Amino acid sequence: MSTISSQFRERVEAFLAASEFKPTEFGRQATGDPTFVLNLRRGRSPTLATVDKVLAFIAEMEADPSRCSPNRKAA
Repeated sequence: MSTISSQFRERVEAFLAASEFKPTEFGRQATGDPTFVLNLRRGRSPTLATVDKVLAFIAEMEADPSRCSPNRKAA
C-alpha cells in the first residue's frame, strides 16, 4: 500500500522527469527552498500547506508547458 508521502514524492519525481527543471530550481521556485527535493528524497515530511503549494505549482506549470524551462521564473 502506497502512503500519501510516497505518492507526493512520486508526483514530484514524475514532474521533474517530464520537465526541464533541476531539483534545486524546482525547490527554489515551488517553495523558496532549493534543498526541498533533496530533503524530500531523504525522508522529509512537508506540511500540508507546503504540499498544497507544490501541487499548485506543478499544476500551473503543466497548464502552460512553455513555463517548464529552468531559465524562466515562476509568476
